[in-house]
Amino acid sequence: MNRWARPPVGTATRFTTVALVTISGALFLTGCPPQSEPVASPPQAQQTQAPQPNAADFRQRQIAFLNRIRDADPNNQVIERAMLNERNELGVILDRTVEMNRIPDLMKSLLTQMAREFPQQDLTVIAYTPSNPPLKVGTARLDIRTNQMTYDAEH
Repeated sequence: MNRWARPPVGTATRFTTVALVTISGALFLTGCPPQSEPVASPPQAQQTQAPQPNAADFRQRQIAFLNRIRDADPNNQVIERAMLNERNELGVILDRTVEMNRIPDLMKSLLTQMAREFPQQDLTVIAYTPSNPPLKVGTARLDIRTNQMTYDAEH
């Protein structure tokens, strides 16, 4: 198999708990995984929260999200690869033609899309160069408490 060929998302190779998937198009960022429930009764405010999805449902949502990204850019003109880890953090390897000054806007777009798919979660997207090994270009975050998006470029 050609090392650049894209495997179907459902059969992506897993390295520990990170699923690596070849992607095209814009990507979304990360959020925290559901927390397990404490043994004791939670305070009243926590009892009114919506139940967290189970791990299988959450993984299916991640796969569907990555497939939508792939469909958005079938020629890998923006994102060469993407991965979502067990904490729902999105890592993207950008195509070498993506201009550095366009990365913050791309990251904001990914955060916005990811926030729709994974609401009520703090999210993170990390952009990397297509080098071997990939080098971090920048990190975008969405803080759900303040609804603020930030981008930190690597120097």
